[in-house]
Amino acid sequence: AATHITATRGTIMRRPLIALLALYISNTTIQFNAAIGSFIRGHNSLAAHEGENTREPPPCDNNIPDLLDSFANEDPGEINRLRRILAIENPTCFDKYFGNFAHHFLKRLKKVKKHLNLHIPKSGGSSFCSIGRHSKYGPGISSDTNCWERSHFYPMWCLFHFGTRPKWESCKDMDASVPDFIMNENYLDYPLCMQQRLYSILIRDPVDRAISHELHLEALKDNGHHNMHKKIFDARLAMARMNYMTWALTADLVGDDKDRALEVPTKMHAQMAMDTLSRFDFLLELSVNLRCDAEILHFMGMGDQVKEPHKNTDAGVAESEKHPPEKMSIYMDWNDLDLEVYHYARRLMKADCDFYHKLLKSGWTNKRPSEIIM
Repeated sequence: AATHITATRGTIMRRPLIALLALYISNTTIQFNAAIGSFIRGHNSLAAHEGENTREPPPCDNNIPDLLDSFANEDPGEINRLRRILAIENPTCFDKYFGNFAHHFLKRLKKVKKHLNLHIPKSGGSSFCSIGRHSKYGPGISSDTNCWERSHFYPMWCLFHFGTRPKWESCKDMDASVPDFIMNENYLDYPLCMQQRLYSILIRDPVDRAISHELHLEALKDNGHHNMHKKIFDARLAMARMNYMTWALTADLVGDDKDRALEVPTKMHAQMAMDTLSRFDFLLELSVNLRCDAEILHFMGMGDQVKEPHKNTDAGVAESEKHPPEKMSIYMDWNDLDLEVYHYARRLMKADCDFYHKLLKSGWTNKRPSEIIM
């Protein structure tokens, strides 16, 4: 049966996608959904690199509109995933149902007004926070933090003990406890609270990011910002150097509270990370495609003024220009999983940018839902 990942704390559970649809759809649609789910698993595998065209394209079925309607009520992240997969692997089918995807995308933006960003350090997060401060979200953002909440989403580099992060009992508890715009500079919580929040992430080339993160931590230590035991600092430094993005996207799915921050990512984690990214609402890589950045910020309700990453972090500066090839090779080995996830994310972003541009250029945003669906 087709599957996707849901989770309780520390436990991975797989449940059939068709269970979401049992109350809504016919056996024919269930068979179609099983085919879609099977393709999703193949597409999200570590072998899904750009340029590979060995798989059959996903099925194109008249039941896609009903499938999207059911996902909108049960699991809106699945709409994002299916939109991206069809856009990449079966563009003819995607074009056929473009209006349906446009309708659900715009309807979600109208319904869900709050935002949660998974902040991967040294990927432009401070710039993104600054944009948030100057947007409609500004009044709710604390002035003494970098858009993160001081308890649950406290950055890992600020915590003296890894296992002290508090938990919320439900998505409603989380939603009521944090501002409308919040950045989580810690690991991602599961299950995703997509009925309450739009989800976004900023990414950066993993090798450049890891070196910048290491330099940042070393500078904090040298400046006396941290007075922590060497063992704790070394553990954080190892996290910063090695597959941090994969860890941040998956740590809540494995291990327990005491050991979660020390979990060493594996290929299984990379698979789960890609699965999650395919469900996020927005993926950004600041300053790589300024037009797309502006369009994403427009849809987020944060204006369209794109800022260059702030200079203190060296975000956007290729570390390969400042370090010898031998060092770069080591960091590539250390971040092999993040590189897999990053290249997969860039494929998703390419599909997203084409979708956003077509949505704006063709005037879909000015049409009623009944006019959007073809």
